[in-house]
Amino acid sequence: MSAPAHGDVARPNHLGSMPLYVDLRRIYNELAEAGVGAGDALPPERLFPFDQIHYRGTDAVRTAAETLRLSPSSRVLEIGAGLGGPARFLAHTTGCHVTAVDVQEPMHAVACDLTARCGLASRVTHVHGDALTAALPDAGFDAVVSWLAIHHMPDRPRLFSRIARALRPNGQVYIEDLCQRAPFSAADLVDVREMLHATTLTGAEAFERDLRAAGVKEVGLTDMTGDWAAFCAERAAAWQAARDRHVRVHGAETYARLERFFLAVRRLFEGGSLGGLRIVARL
Repeated sequence: MSAPAHGDVARPNHLGSMPLYVDLRRIYNELAEAGVGAGDALPPERLFPFDQIHYRGTDAVRTAAETLRLSPSSRVLEIGAGLGGPARFLAHTTGCHVTAVDVQEPMHAVACDLTARCGLASRVTHVHGDALTAALPDAGFDAVVSWLAIHHMPDRPRLFSRIARALRPNGQVYIEDLCQRAPFSAADLVDVREMLHATTLTGAEAFERDLRAAGVKEVGLTDMTGDWAAFCAERAAAWQAARDRHVRVHGAETYARLERFFLAVRRLFEGGSLGGLRIVARL
């Protein structure tokens, strides 16, 4: 069974039920383990091992910053900002200003707290809202970025049209997201819905088609599948190897939930149906 081009894979549970998003206390547990007290000021670097919940962590964000040639004058919109890790990294390392949009209120609250504690509130503006409906200024941004968030959203053509309107002339897009390489089995579709919370998961060609329909003229696609499959295999193995430590820091329930998630994602990549894309485009 193949996911439709723009329809639902099947309506998944609420996004907050995705295993990776259930226990947001994990980041505070890690800070406490490192001796950082609640409310303590934080150098942004202290968070980088824990606040990047996409593939390849800060290496992926650094690649985006270099590709987009971000500078202190750059205005950046992030779609699906999560805990705010990429936004803080970009603001801290390039001096740019980031408007970071996320639909989940608990995630948004944690992101605001951590950004304030890092002293970056003047350069990162967190917005709690749905990227399909949140107010975005026309021609307000030099670049739009997103990591592993767009497959959660039910109307990608609408999203890309909004992104195009929000970009200034010659504005750029940098997206890393999941894609479908082959039809999923019925069993795999359960993991696609419940583990990945994938609402719109298509082939690479549909991503490019939607961007061009929105008015984006230069679109470059890079297949990240091999790299991400290796990353997910390494992540699962590392999580299991440190089981005792993770159970002590986060509890047995959180450990088991994330173990199931990491193994499921590894399995989906190994099965050959799940893939990954890097998209770099210009208006």
